[in-house]
Parts: sequence; structure tokens; C-alpha cells
Amino acid sequence: MGSDSSRSSLPAPYRNPWRALGDDLRAVLADLRLRLQELWRRNGEGSLGRPPWWPRDLAPLFWPLLLAAGLALLVAAGVGVARLAPLQAPPPVEEPELGSTSELLEAESPPAPPLEQALEQPPEQRPEPAREPAPELAQEPQPEPEQGSVAPDPLQELLARPEAQDLLKAAEADPARSTLRLLVKPAFLSLSTAQQQRWAEQWQPWAQELGYEHLELRDVSAGLVARDVLVGSGMIVLSSHGQG
Repeated sequence: MGSDSSRSSLPAPYRNPWRALGDDLRAVLADLRLRLQELWRRNGEGSLGRPPWWPRDLAPLFWPLLLAAGLALLVAAGVGVARLAPLQAPPPVEEPELGSTSELLEAESPPAPPLEQALEQPPEQRPEPAREPAPELAQEPQPEPEQGSVAPDPLQELLARPEAQDLLKAAEADPARSTLRLLVKPAFLSLSTAQQQRWAEQWQPWAQELGYEHLELRDVSAGLVARDVLVGSGMIVLSSHGQG
């Protein structure tokens, strides 16, 4: 009796807790390995539980396929949550403080060279000022004159007009005096003064069309038959020739 009581009162031997924890972890891993081996063996034998509709020949594939499907669902759920998560807003960009307008213009435009330095440079090296492109003007294509054709004489065109009525013989131009001279035929001199006045006033716009300020009517002998008035508009017919 006395010996037993003395043994129980002795202190328990000291054991390092970290070493004890390592031994326990090794024991747990060994137990898990044995259990997994048992499950693998039973799954291969087809003794694990499965639905009654699962074919008996495919019994070893039931649980591996179920585990693979569960992992695929977890991965898909994680991807969906990541897509639905709100995107983080980018950090605000710090805008530089705006200075005066003159400072901005000086920062954007390059410094101009001094006037003395620009004058010392040769002309071909001096910077040319920027020129704005001139707007293109729409020009109608002008017909090119045909080869061998001669431009018609405007004086001959006057004589070919039906208003001449075989009363005009020739037409002369005096650009120095800005005067157009029409040489009349004898048939014009045989007309009355009123008729001559009417024909002269009808021919007066012809001189203005060609750019002449004055009009003179002369006969074959270079005598003056009619001329324009100096003030206003109209023609003066000399009556001495009108009575011819």
C-alpha cells in the first residue's frame, strides 16, 4: 500500500508539446491515408453507396465524376462572382493648376528667335510665316479653241446683223478716241431725216456693247452723217446729208 501511494505522487515525465503535436499530426496523416486507401478500394469494388439507377458496371466512376462536377461548379461560381463584382474606379487624375492665358500661350508656342538673329540669317534660312491655304475656286472649264479656226471679228458680226438692212458698208474702230465709225451705203442717205435718226439711235447701243463711248456715221466720201450727243444719250443727224 505504501509503495503504490509513493509512486502516484511522483511527477509525470516532461514531454515537449511541439514534439507531441508533430507525432499527433503524423498519426492523423497516416489515418487519413489508410481511410483514403480504403475508400479507393471500396470504390473499385463498387461497395460504396450510389443511386439505384446508376449502372453496376460503371459503379467505380460515380464518385469521381461527382467530385469533378462539384469542383467545376465551384470554379464557375468564383468566376461569376468576380465578373459581377464592381470594377474599382481609377484614381482621380490630378489636374494642373490653370495659370493665366498669357502663361498658357507662352508654354504652347515655341520662343521666337531675336529680331537681330533673324535678320542675320540668309533669306533662304529665315522662317517663313504660315500661310493659310487659299480656298479653291471652282472654275468652269473653258472650251479650247479648235486648231485652224480664227476668232470672228466683232465688227464683221455687226455688219452681218439683220438690223443693218443693207444700209451699212463697213465698220471701223478708233480705240484712241473710244469711237466706233459705221460707213453707210447710199441707200441710207436716200432716207428721210426721221428715218436716219431712228436707224442711228438703233445702232448706238452697238458701240456700247463693244466698249466704245462714241458712235459716228459716215458716208463713202468720209463725210460725217451723224454722231452721238455730247450730253445725255441720243444721236444727232446732219440734215444736209439727209436731203441728198
